[in-house]
Amino acid sequence: ISSYLRSLRSALNWAVAENLLVTAPRIRMPRQPKGQRLIRGRPITGEEYERMLANTGAVRSHDAADWRHYQTGLWLSGLRLVESVDLSWDDDAAFAVDLAGRFPRFRIYAEAQKGNRDTLLPMTPDFAEFLLATPEHERHGRVFRLIGLTTGEPIAAEYAGDVVSKIGRRAGVVVDKAEGKHATAHDFRRAFGTRWSNRVKPPRLQLLMRHASIQTTLGYYVEEDADDVAAELWEQ
Repeated sequence: ISSYLRSLRSALNWAVAENLLVTAPRIRMPRQPKGQRLIRGRPITGEEYERMLANTGAVRSHDAADWRHYQTGLWLSGLRLVESVDLSWDDDAAFAVDLAGRFPRFRIYAEAQKGNRDTLLPMTPDFAEFLLATPEHERHGRVFRLIGLTTGEPIAAEYAGDVVSKIGRRAGVVVDKAEGKHATAHDFRRAFGTRWSNRVKPPRLQLLMRHASIQTTLGYYVEEDADDVAAELWEQ
């Protein structure tokens, strides 16, 4: 809700600046709970990821290979849903793969992110290898070529999310038993953050996750820290 209200407030202020509105209404933002909270639900496991790949054909029989490729990309990259469908090989794209440096990286133009500035960000070696497996003559347009069966056009992020959710249900991957919630594209991102929280320090993970605030990143370390301490205690 806060995110939508901030966007709405920015749009209203722009309308005032353009003389489309006399004044912008005051928007009262919801109060944020104090303290750090555990992530609701949970990330999917490696076995569940494999199970979703195995059940992809039951949901998308005509283009199962493309959707398995997409899910592997989500697993390795930690991309947000919108980022995943927008990621492009093209130099003029707002969110693109950049191969000009020593290592592959993400290049994000200002209009594609909240910070409103051009940015180059690192990607993990396994996702870079995944991308570089694409033949050079195919490195154009969207990285994940997900096409609507009836339209023949590239699909929107919401549609991609619906398909991944259907695969999660088909595979029986439940991430929140209390709510009866099955795996979604966001749970792939959670799995990425949890895996890499074991390998890098918070500032590095913040870059990999593209979080604006380090406090968001630290949420991935809460459960891991508890498990590490428990392991030490059980070894005594």
